[in-house]
Amino acid sequence: MNENDSLQLSKILEENLGLSFEQDASKSDVIIINTCSVREKPEHKVFSEIGRFTKIKKNRKVIIGIIGCVAQEYGNSIFKRSDIVDFVAGTHNIDKIPDMILNLANGKKKISSTEFYDNIKSINIFTKPYDKAGVKAYVTIMQGCENFCSYCIVPYVRGREYSRKSSDILDEIKYLADKGVKEITLLGQNVNSYGKKSFREISFTELLERIIKIDKIDRIRFTTSHPKDFDKSLIDIIAENEKICNQIHLPVQSGSDKILKLMNRKYTKKDYLEKIYLLKRKIPNIAITTDIIVGFPYEDDNDFMETYNIVKEVGYVSSFSFKYTPRPFTKFSNIDNIPENVKNERLKTLQNLQKQITLQHNKSAIGKIFKVLIEGVSKKSDNELTGRTEDNRIVNFKGKKSLIGQFANVKIIESFQNSLKGKLIEKTL
Repeated sequence: MNENDSLQLSKILEENLGLSFEQDASKSDVIIINTCSVREKPEHKVFSEIGRFTKIKKNRKVIIGIIGCVAQEYGNSIFKRSDIVDFVAGTHNIDKIPDMILNLANGKKKISSTEFYDNIKSINIFTKPYDKAGVKAYVTIMQGCENFCSYCIVPYVRGREYSRKSSDILDEIKYLADKGVKEITLLGQNVNSYGKKSFREISFTELLERIIKIDKIDRIRFTTSHPKDFDKSLIDIIAENEKICNQIHLPVQSGSDKILKLMNRKYTKKDYLEKIYLLKRKIPNIAITTDIIVGFPYEDDNDFMETYNIVKEVGYVSSFSFKYTPRPFTKFSNIDNIPENVKNERLKTLQNLQKQITLQHNKSAIGKIFKVLIEGVSKKSDNELTGRTEDNRIVNFKGKKSLIGQFANVKIIESFQNSLKGKLIEKTL
């Protein structure tokens, strides 16, 4: 989601100010740090990152800005923590950044904008997509969250749920298709609650049905889903339509009903597993990924083992697992009663289990042929191409660069922890 926000901001700055993207901060006129505060660690990294630019700021005129969730959380207090920051723009204010930069260039000092808008005016920036999307593109369909999980800062930094007009979303996807995009990923803090808060708007399932009909779009993904809103109608449409990829991210967070209740997740382990079993029954080759928090307040050894066991039972192809850290504004913001060494040990145990499951999953691909969307040149070797299978596994293989942007059959000959190596079957799809 942050990557997509950065792409959109690049477009805005290019169109409004004529600025172009520069990877090297030492050569930049404007340095912008796009931030995440869902966990404590990336939040800390923001302020250490700012320190890297102190020397640049002292040597020449450069505008430095902080945007995104940390900007929304801290607001004007960022200026007190770092005097080299010139502007702060919250999550609803990305469209204001060109004017902020112009005002700073004309002599204004320290600008901050962290207002929330009921209709999220800045959502309008997403109605015209970024032209440099390539073979894959992200499409934001909604923002915000109203689930208020007891550990999660997102509702406080992203605001209440707001769904974009379905007509705008469909127009954007058609535009992307005409630009050569073959795969889209629908984004939102809780995509399957799309339309529920909007007057006369269609549901997420109905939106998928309309996207499926758009020519030239061959693959559809979406993230993130909340298990409580992940219903049978959504499972059915995934099972019945080849365009929707057989890979689902469904965060479980914990395998313990006690912890799930404390987290305010609004489902039980039984509820969650019933949906997993239905997914696997209707889509036998489904690849399921998840999010997990260990060391949540009051989590005892039995609670952790329930989480460990659900990972074994479901057989997630991968998972994002983290130690609990209290976040501001949340119900549990002042509670952190699991010792750090216990958290570390539980996380290590869980991640070791996941590594074994992931490696076995990748080994099972050897000898099989997959339809791969070729995205570009491999990061590991200029002599190889890279792409992804429908279930989102990275495949590297030798092939001509002219194949980039196309689908091809690739036979898997070797597997690793995070990728596969394949051999191109000459027939391009």
